[in-house]
Amino acid sequence: MRITQQMMTSGTLSRLQERLATFESTQVKVGTGKRMQVPSDDVAGMSSALRLRSEMAARVQEARNAEDGLMWVNLADSELQGIVAQLQRARELAVRGASMTDATERAAIQIEIEGIRDDIVAAANSSSQGRPLFAGFAAGEAVAQVGGVWTYQGDTGRVTRRASETDIIAVNVTGDQVFGFAAGQDVFTVLDDLSTALIAGDQTAISGSITAIDDSMGRVLDGLAVLGAAGNRLDAAYERSQVEQNTVRGYLSEVEDVDIAEAISELQMQEVAYQATLGALSKALQPSLIDFLR
Repeated sequence: MRITQQMMTSGTLSRLQERLATFESTQVKVGTGKRMQVPSDDVAGMSSALRLRSEMAARVQEARNAEDGLMWVNLADSELQGIVAQLQRARELAVRGASMTDATERAAIQIEIEGIRDDIVAAANSSSQGRPLFAGFAAGEAVAQVGGVWTYQGDTGRVTRRASETDIIAVNVTGDQVFGFAAGQDVFTVLDDLSTALIAGDQTAISGSITAIDDSMGRVLDGLAVLGAAGNRLDAAYERSQVEQNTVRGYLSEVEDVDIAEAISELQMQEVAYQATLGALSKALQPSLIDFLR
């Protein structure tokens, strides 16, 4: 087969296009830091990258769930800690009132007991992002006085957060348990009874209220223990998620990222090859008639 000038030029142009495409591809890798731009670059590698990205998304979501759960736990814990402090004060007042004969001083204690009750009601009806902390899944206030009777208006719903593939953690406690409704001795009625006994000067009833306050405090402390355990599990799950994210991030980098030093070296080689092909093309092109006439 006879090799013509046109064939040489066409072949050299084709090689030049290939060199240019490879040169551009290497430039993109160096510029983006990623060795795969389209799935066809590495089908197996792209499949692994997609799987790892899905894994990373799951770990990130679990970490967010744990953080949100910790917010719920910490808010509820703070409210219950405040209630414990209020009940401790109520107990001190009940002990003092049980041995007090002065009606004026008992009236002052009674006013403070009513204030403590109102503060505990406010804490019991606290919310987070529009959702009550102690009412389960119910909306609105957890506790209210209905027809003169203190009533729990929530349900027994467990607010949960998925903190890992296997950990679904309850982040709430419900008012029927921590405030004594389920036990038939709610803390609000206990304080009302103490207030009534103080007004009446009933020393026996005042003394009896001390035990009832202790029982109420015990139930709140039980709720704090439940929240503490949930908080510990959420903390542990969050830390695991961070470690797992770092591990997946490392694997993803191995699959997706280029070795910059290697990529720069390749870019330089491709540039040399491209320039060499340009030189070959310039030699392949014969001088024109105009060049002879100059």
